[in-house]
Parts: sequence; structure tokens; C-alpha cells
Amino acid sequence: MGTSFQTPTITRTPQVVSLHKAPLPTAVFVDRDGDVWHATGLTPGGELLLACPHPLNPEDQGVGESFPWTLRSVRASFGPLIARTAVAV
Repeated sequence: MGTSFQTPTITRTPQVVSLHKAPLPTAVFVDRDGDVWHATGLTPGGELLLACPHPLNPEDQGVGESFPWTLRSVRASFGPLIARTAVAV
């Protein structure tokens, strides 16, 4: 009599668990001109949004809401960027 070792196939539907919203990074990003960019939120796709509330050149400061700059667009337009921990020195 032959013996057959078979593992039964168990089919389960994966359980979907909501993840909590992670806090925004505490780092700021400094661009090539020395302007400091702060995280302001996330796009619906999860990409980091940045704003530069106090540009060094006063002519760069606009009025009203900030343009929704993504990390990728800031890097492409004003890079290279240096990440710096946002701690009081």
C-alpha cells in the first residue's frame, strides 16, 4: 500500500485591515537657494506635499494658498534638496 503525503489546500480570503495615518515627517528640506520646505500633507496617492512659507527672496512669496508642490516637483525645480531634522538648534 502506497502512502501519499498531501497538504490540503486552504483557501482564505485575506483580511483587510485599515492602517492608521502616519504622521508627516519631522524633517524639513533645504533647496539649492537655501529656502526651507516643510511637509504640509499628502496627495491622494500618498506623495508628500511641501510648502516654502518664508522664501529668502521676498519676490518669491505669493499671496493666498500655496501651490501643491510635491517632493518630486520641488526636487526637479529647486534641487538638490538636503533633508534636515526639524529641531530647535
